Amino acid sequence: MIKSYNFFLAKKLIGSKSHDRFLWFISFFTVVGIAIGVIALILVVGVMNGFSNDLKRKIIGANPLITIEGKPYIYEYEEIIKKIKNLEEIKGISPFIISQVIYKSNKYIIGGIIKGIDLKREREVTNIHQFIKKGNLEEIEKNGIILGSELAKELGVDVGDYISVIIGLIPKENIFKIVAIVEYGVYSFDVSMGFTSIENLWQFYFMRGVHGIGIKIDDIYRTPVIAQEIKKLIGDKYEVSTWIEKNKILFSAISLEKKAMSIILSLIIIVASFNILSTLMISVYRKIKEIGILKALGLTSGEIKKIFLYQGIYLGIKGLISGIILGLFLAGLLKKYKFINLPEFVYDISKLPVEVSLFDIFWISLLVLLISGIASIYPAQRASLLNPAEAIRNE
Repeated sequence: MIKSYNFFLAKKLIGSKSHDRFLWFISFFTVVGIAIGVIALILVVGVMNGFSNDLKRKIIGANPLITIEGKPYIYEYEEIIKKIKNLEEIKGISPFIISQVIYKSNKYIIGGIIKGIDLKREREVTNIHQFIKKGNLEEIEKNGIILGSELAKELGVDVGDYISVIIGLIPKENIFKIVAIVEYGVYSFDVSMGFTSIENLWQFYFMRGVHGIGIKIDDIYRTPVIAQEIKKLIGDKYEVSTWIEKNKILFSAISLEKKAMSIILSLIIIVASFNILSTLMISVYRKIKEIGILKALGLTSGEIKKIFLYQGIYLGIKGLISGIILGLFLAGLLKKYKFINLPEFVYDISKLPVEVSLFDIFWISLLVLLISGIASIYPAQRASLLNPAEAIRNE
């Protein structure tokens, strides 16, 4: 238990600007060093969280959480839908056709992907309706097409224009009217994707099958469990995959980078902890007389040790609180004003996202307090071993 006089003496022995300017000066820069380390950790972890979560939201919004894929087609897709639709956690099911195509406008020719969808069902599986930048989704039934915003820009077209779509090993060409522009905010998606009705693509293929069935559930992290249940119902004839499996490499890379950056930036706090150690050692040798007097007054070696332990932790807490306040303030500015631009074709997002969680604040705080406590042990031990008579006489 922390006794009030122990903590009071710990603060007094740090030094003040008026009585011991040198000790105050090195204590101040110890606090500044810890604060800088905390700010760096908060900003880097916040950016990594924001990047990962923003990308995750966009990927999940653009794609089904679970996909049943044909080899290459699923003809009895309606029977499969009937089998799985009664699973409790399933909230939406939508068949689709997807194929590589060539888009041709009056000016440009670009390779891309076209997805044939059942619009009513697709709304229950992906968030396509939430990302429409301009135009009307409903018009895709009448030989209409929806283009990704970057794809439309590359083709030099807009809503109301007409483009040709070339599909198949034996090329077939059809004219589509652009009825809407969609923007997910993921560059690789927006620069390649087009959507039309599944009926329009059936006319291309002269068949009634689909390439896959998209499925949505409430809890995105239960997709592996639900995927296994679906496999049991439909057997091994078709492949069942989840959004986690399809993006495993990407999110593993982001997670690894976050951990690596956190470890590297934690070194700043560890370096600052050496300042705590040196500050306390200087404090011990500059306060020998005071320590001797305190021992002569009846304080035990254990209590002297506690005073200097509290002193180190106090410096750590001051640096921690300052760092958290400034770090959250800077993170808030980055999040609100988004004044750092990113090249979309590299990062898939145009602005630097920042998200700081309570868990991140907790582990950063725990790390600072732990390092501060460890750095205080040796100086506190040295102070507790001082003999009061020798301390006062030597002074």
